[in-house]
Amino acid sequence: MRKLPATESGAVSLIIKMKGQLHAVLYRMTVIVTLLLLAGCLRTLQVYPATTGNNTETDKASLAAEHDDYRWWQLRFRLSWPKGEEVEFSRHLLIAEQLLHPVILEYEARLALWRFHRRAARDDAGHQFSLIFFSNQESAQQIYQSVTQQPLSLWLEQQGMIEKIQFSNRSKGELGALEQTSDSAWPMEIQRSWPYFIMGVSQTWLMLLQQISAEQFPEQALDYPALLTHYRSVDQALTLQWQEFGQHAYLHHLNAVFGYEPLRIRSSVLRSF
Repeated sequence: MRKLPATESGAVSLIIKMKGQLHAVLYRMTVIVTLLLLAGCLRTLQVYPATTGNNTETDKASLAAEHDDYRWWQLRFRLSWPKGEEVEFSRHLLIAEQLLHPVILEYEARLALWRFHRRAARDDAGHQFSLIFFSNQESAQQIYQSVTQQPLSLWLEQQGMIEKIQFSNRSKGELGALEQTSDSAWPMEIQRSWPYFIMGVSQTWLMLLQQISAEQFPEQALDYPALLTHYRSVDQALTLQWQEFGQHAYLHHLNAVFGYEPLRIRSSVLRSF
């Protein structure tokens, strides 16, 4: 396990770099600006028709996001989940806003696609939060180094909240095709377009948590333990918004985009999709 530098010792007194220096009002203004920048990450798509030839396999239409040197990468946070305890999903929000959002903004010109992945199950994979992104190797390595060297990352590891941070190439073979992290059971058209859908979903989720975080953030700076409490409150508020407004704001309007056509779903009492 990595150790905090001597100059960063004293976990309770550690102050988050940005928020510890900004007044709460200035911080809220900063959030607004970064939200606008993040919204600009969505690009207009250009689909190039599939070529026709004598191949036995149907050629795929190509999207402008594909580059010869781009691959899928995954930055995975393996989080602790003690036996007999409920999973602490609020840690995902902390990691997303404080560790991942800054690098997404910094490298957005070289991130053709990105998304968050959340999971928690009592299996070998356990409790994880990931950033999966489509970029070149140099940028991917820089993102990994930047995140793992942050004092907050070191503190979370030292406190046992993060068991390890893993970095891997998710692409198979030499080509980093768009569909390589989609479900292979889907039609190819869905496999290749789905990364754009889930990036929009991830941006929406990140914007929501940032806005709620800014609204709830106190006037004074927070040390790291207080920051954990802050994101538990943000997680609760975000969950309430999803439960109250998610059906109309997201599911209804998604259905509208597809012409209100019915679809087959596996339904539960709580209507989770």
